[in-house]
Amino acid sequence: MKTKQERFTLFVERLVAASAVGTHDEAFELICETLDGVEDEFSGIAANPATFQTDGRMYPPQPDSARRVPGQQGTIRYRSKAHNTIIGSNGAIRIETIGPKRTIVLEKLGANGEGLGI
Repeated sequence: MKTKQERFTLFVERLVAASAVGTHDEAFELICETLDGVEDEFSGIAANPATFQTDGRMYPPQPDSARRVPGQQGTIRYRSKAHNTIIGSNGAIRIETIGPKRTIVLEKLGANGEGLGI
């Protein structure tokens, strides 16, 4: 089994290596499948969304945490405990840490070769 940080690093590496996608829904699915795959393989913790706050497993962004990004047509931000996951209508993805010193962890272009533009 791997630590949460090791698993997060693997998740980011696999997202970087994945082919670019062209829509928000494809990007959301890519994130969910990639994170669930890493967690299934390396966490040793069975998926149980009801215990997401205490079980030590990482879970994908949830639709109830979705917020539109002002001034960015079709761009949606998903808030997690320590990260924002931002997805554009073109499939572009950004994951950034939350806090006073935000750090971009991942910036992935959409299939059209463009980023989020934010």
